[in-house]
Amino acid sequence: MLPSAKYFNAPSVSIRKPDEMIVAFASFTEAAGSLENSYGQLRDEVTRLRAQLEDANRELEKEREVAQRSQALSEVATLLAHEIRNPLGSLELFAGLLAENAELSDDSRKIVSHVRAGLRTLAATVNNVLQFHSEAPQQLTSINLTNLLGLTLDFLRPLADQSGVVLLFEDQLCGAPVEADPHGLQQVLLNLAMNAMRFMPNGGTLCVKTNMADGGKTAEVRISDSGPGVPREIRDKVFEAGFTTKPGSPGLGLAVCRKIVEQHRGTISLVDSAKGAEFLIRLRMQ
Repeated sequence: MLPSAKYFNAPSVSIRKPDEMIVAFASFTEAAGSLENSYGQLRDEVTRLRAQLEDANRELEKEREVAQRSQALSEVATLLAHEIRNPLGSLELFAGLLAENAELSDDSRKIVSHVRAGLRTLAATVNNVLQFHSEAPQQLTSINLTNLLGLTLDFLRPLADQSGVVLLFEDQLCGAPVEADPHGLQQVLLNLAMNAMRFMPNGGTLCVKTNMADGGKTAEVRISDSGPGVPREIRDKVFEAGFTTKPGSPGLGLAVCRKIVEQHRGTISLVDSAKGAEFLIRLRMQ
């Protein structure tokens, strides 16, 4: 038997009016369009980021290859420098013995002087390569900077004679001890002096001056020349490895100077000068 109508509760159904359905459908359509647009933007952004990541990976791979080649070249250069240094030392010794021969004619003596100058230039270049690629710290000890400068100028004399450069030395340290690595510091002085002479091929003056500063706590060494000086537009680049204004030069000299001086906990700078170039080295005294 069917229940009577008064006991049957049918669920109430809310039937929207046609205009309400139109508004709801329009809202749904708008939301769907907005979602589709957002998805499109997201897809484009993902595509862009993927392309950017691929470009970055390619650049990283290139940098890795360059670093590997650079490391390989560094190892080869260091090996060659080690192999070349010993024969150069022997040749320098033989050239020195020839220079001491009293029976040499003036012409022969000039030739020997040129040979010694060339050997010392090569030796300085080899040492620059070794210093630049070396990670070993400088072995600091108490040295007589006055004596070291004198020996360095004697070493430079054949090069100076070849270029017609007059070497001057004005010392105010009077043998006061300085904490330094003699071999490293001599390389700094050689690089600065040889660099100056390259810019004075027709002769000039190279002057080395020393004095105390900061109440006797700091030793200053000034190396100045009478050359053309350093143009202002490249002054900030001179200590960068590879930077050079001379074709064929590896551009390591001043970079090695900065590395060695900083290992001495000192400073090196290019000083403003009315004429020529002037470099200032400041080292801690003992």
